[in-house]
Order: sequence, then C-alpha cells, then structure tokens
Amino acid sequence: MPARRSKSEKQDAAQQLRRDPYEVLGVSRNSTDQEIKSAYRKMALKYHPDKNANDPKAADMFKEVTFSYNILSDPDKRRQYDTAGFEVRSTSW
Repeated sequence: MPARRSKSEKQDAAQQLRRDPYEVLGVSRNSTDQEIKSAYRKMALKYHPDKNANDPKAADMFKEVTFSYNILSDPDKRRQYDTAGFEVRSTSW
C-alpha cells in the first residue's frame, strides 16, 4: 500500500510545481540543451543529498532541480511549459 502524503508535503509539491524551471536552473528561455544539462549537473552536485546529509533544504532543492531538469530536457514537456506554463500540466510531470 502506498504511503499517504501529509498536507504539508502536498503543499510543498504544489509549490514546487509553480516555480519556473528556467529560474530554478538559472538559465534563460533560449538556452540550448547543453546549457541546460550543464546547469543541472552543477546544481545537482551542489545540492545532492549525499553531500548535504544534514541539510533538508538541500534535499528539497535537489528534488526541485531534478524536477525542473526533467521538464526542460524533454522537448515535448519543454514546449508545453513554454506554451502554457503549468496551466496545462501533464500528469506525467
């Protein structure tokens, strides 16, 4: 049976979905795939839970960085985000 998420976890997830993935990764909207990948790697190394075991905010940031990269590294998801933001969000995000 899947674990239930608390109300605060759901709110945190909803807040995460509203943050601009370009802002999270620190790249512009016209960034190339390589620039996005490079920014992701840099931030993933900085906030990785193995390097920040005692910092829950770093773990949250790592999740946000990964979520943002998953959108911007997928051409279809990126196009959808660029067109409508999170208004028309795919359930696969």
